Amino acid sequence: MNVHKRLALATATVALGAGLAGTVPAQADQPSISAQAATQRRDICFSGACGSATVTFQSHYSANVSMSVADNRCDAHPAKVRILADQYHLSTGSRYTWHGPWRVNHRGCHGGTGPAWNKTFVGGDPLLGMKVEICNDGVKCRTSSEMYNPY
Repeated sequence: MNVHKRLALATATVALGAGLAGTVPAQADQPSISAQAATQRRDICFSGACGSATVTFQSHYSANVSMSVADNRCDAHPAKVRILADQYHLSTGSRYTWHGPWRVNHRGCHGGTGPAWNKTFVGGDPLLGMKVEICNDGVKCRTSSEMYNPY
């Protein structure tokens, strides 16, 4: 490309950039959070347990969590579920995972999902995201992918 074409291209790029600068909204640095991004769900099924968690993030520190799990194998091992919260420790500047309490379905392989557990999580540190962990009484466990907090 010769010098004249490069100069013309550079001039057009600068002019285009200057023209677009005036069209950017004043609050572009504050993204809006859609209801779809704030509510996320993960399902995990394997031989022994099948369950899910739905998380609705409310803020940078809190979320509503709904979980359920079913025993899908008649092996005398109850299915259990818990939430794992990925958090940021403000004073140390490091990430850590808070492990929620296990919720166990003792209804057996023909008892359905058992009760749904609905709780509000409020942490003292920023909440980066959540995962759900499901186990067949510790014999076999699986962990979901991260549900990222959009706030």
